[in-house]
Amino acid sequence: MNGSSTICLPVENALFNFRVAGVAVQNGKLLLHKTPTDNFWSLPGGRVDMFEFSRETLLREMMEEIGKSVRVGNLLWVVENFFEYNSIKHHEIGFYYQMEIPGLESQDDFVVIEEKTELLFHWEEVETINPGSIYPEFITKDVLRNNSSIQHITLNFKNLNII
Repeated sequence: MNGSSTICLPVENALFNFRVAGVAVQNGKLLLHKTPTDNFWSLPGGRVDMFEFSRETLLREMMEEIGKSVRVGNLLWVVENFFEYNSIKHHEIGFYYQMEIPGLESQDDFVVIEEKTELLFHWEEVETINPGSIYPEFITKDVLRNNSSIQHITLNFKNLNII
């Protein structure tokens, strides 16, 4: 939920975001989500609130988005990301954690309405991940397999086209 304490600050003609995302790989599939108008998938998560630890953000966001408690594992990636989305430049700091969804009953696609926005959730086979369909694009099957230490990743201005 993007409340008044969410760390998303307008700076000149751009936005600064502090975002946390979960990397849930279960039964060889990766959990992804997108809005109906996006032409790319991303990892589920959300913006950090002031004075909220990033792990707590992931717990809160998953409860809000999928209505389930998750287990937050190790920090995988710290990502400095400059991109343009909906004609707005973003400077985003992202923490990406391993995440498990205990008691997962199904890996069927599902839809969630959050703050009047529809989110489509999809479990993608790790082996068939198309690097151009997931943003940030560094998320590939090789990166998902080789996550034994924290990586610092920098990405510079990708224009995300919206259908």
